[in-house]
This record gives sequence, C-alpha cells and structure tokens, in this order.
Amino acid sequence: MSLIAELRISGEPFALSRALGAAPGMRAETEYSVSAPAGPVVFVWVWGGEFEAFESVLPEDPTVQEFERIEDAGDRRLYEMVLDDTPDLIDPGVLHRRTSASQLRMVTGANYAVVTERLPDHESLATYIARCRDHGYEVELLRAYPAADDHGQYDLSAKQVAALDAALEAGYFETPRGTDLGTLAEEFGISEQALSERLRRGVAAVLESTVGELDDRERARDL
Repeated sequence: MSLIAELRISGEPFALSRALGAAPGMRAETEYSVSAPAGPVVFVWVWGGEFEAFESVLPEDPTVQEFERIEDAGDRRLYEMVLDDTPDLIDPGVLHRRTSASQLRMVTGANYAVVTERLPDHESLATYIARCRDHGYEVELLRAYPAADDHGQYDLSAKQVAALDAALEAGYFETPRGTDLGTLAEEFGISEQALSERLRRGVAAVLESTVGELDDRERARDL
C-alpha cells in the first residue's frame, strides 16, 4: 500500500532562500514543477511578506535563473521560475522519478521546505530521504501514514479520533448541545479538562489541515 509522508528539508543551497529571506514571513508553495534542459521549471505561489522586497532580490538569488510574474491575486502572487541547474540543488523532477514519488504539497521558507509526498512504500521513502541527504540537506520525517488512512491526513491521534467521533455522535457540536462535556468525560474515564483539551487539539488539527496554513509546530498527539 502506498503511503503519504510529510518531511521538513533544510540546508543550503535552497531554492529561493535569499529572496524569501529578504521578505520576513514570506512563504512559497510550489504548484507544479517539471525538469527542463535549462534547469527545473517551477510555478510558485508566494504570500505572507512584502512582494516588493521579494521581487527586488529575485535577480540576485543564485538559485533562480529566470522568473516571471504570472498572476497577482492581491495577497498571493504566482510566478514561473527557472531554477539554477547545479548538482547541489535538488531537481524535484529527477528526485520524483527516481523514487516514484508524487508531490502533494511543498511550502518553502528561507532555507527550508515542508513537503508532502505520496510514495509507493517505505523503501521508496528511505531512498527519497537518502538522496536528499546525499545532497547535504537535513531531513526530518514529520509523519507518515498509509494513503488509505483518512484520519492520518489530519494528523489526528487515535484518541482524538475517538473523542471527536463520540462528541459528534452525541450531538456535542450541535445547537443546543445534545450532551455535555462531563457526560462525555465519564464515558472515556478522564477529567472534563483532559477531554476538552483532547477535543480542542483534534479540532485544531483538522482546521490546520483544511483551512489553516501549514506551520512547523509540533502538535501533541498522545492526549
């Protein structure tokens, strides 16, 4: 069975690191990438910082050969970029072909990226990590779960899933509520405060994975 893996990759050189570093808070999400003779071609959405500062440094960024703004959505801008074709910079197209990986998401900051990949198996994941490290990058596996695991994509623990399911079934989230926190806490044999925290973290995990922006904070998964 295939699996979904979320990894944090950091180090130098890193695509767009100088330009992103010039605009504090700026992040970039790769929408599409393809290998090309001149270098990897990527289409990137950028947001969260000063666009003028970002664009002013792009010509000086050693990882970028060419760039063109494709769309301006106000708080987000889309660019087409040709990245530098150097042995030290990972070509995402080559990396994916050699590991049979399919990129689901990639959010980049200065000198790091958090990537979500679909891979055939754990052996392919190990190869993916090894190839990144061979290029001198640090790799942290944040989480990995079977592609068929509907809950894994939200970074929910088994206890959080059980609590949310019981609360939903009992009408806890309805107006008026069909049950109260004390009744649910008794069902799980824990305090109201512990159950409240478990529900809060579960809801936060779902929101972050659906409507929220990806961040690098570790979420407690054992509550």
